[in-house]
Amino acid sequence: MINVNELRFGNRILQKTANKISQVSFGVQHLELVARGDVSQLYPVVLKPEVVERCGFVENKQYPLLPEAREFTLLLPVQGGNNNQLYVYSKSNGECFGRATVNGLVASNNFYHLHQLQNLVYALTGEELSV
Repeated sequence: MINVNELRFGNRILQKTANKISQVSFGVQHLELVARGDVSQLYPVVLKPEVVERCGFVENKQYPLLPEAREFTLLLPVQGGNNNQLYVYSKSNGECFGRATVNGLVASNNFYHLHQLQNLVYALTGEELSV
């Protein structure tokens, strides 16, 4: 199940319909489900290496924990002289999480889902993350 308070129009989510799970964009058609409190058919898209690579992240081939863990980075086009980047880490157990950094210092809590990544990019840049 997903926390609907985190969703914006355009966020990528998983929806179960007729025993099939599909990735869709959260839109007007989902508001009726939310209004009824029937969000049991909506799920978050969990971060995975193939998901973040489609979003423009680049794998750090020099990451010291390779091959047990992987690191992916995305430089954000934020105004100012700071180096704003997003990092996503994939651990050996398959768990992925991301975090934002400013000038190499962690500037966010860990996030684990694609819609959280989309919202963070939008909050920082004012632009949608292409998925």
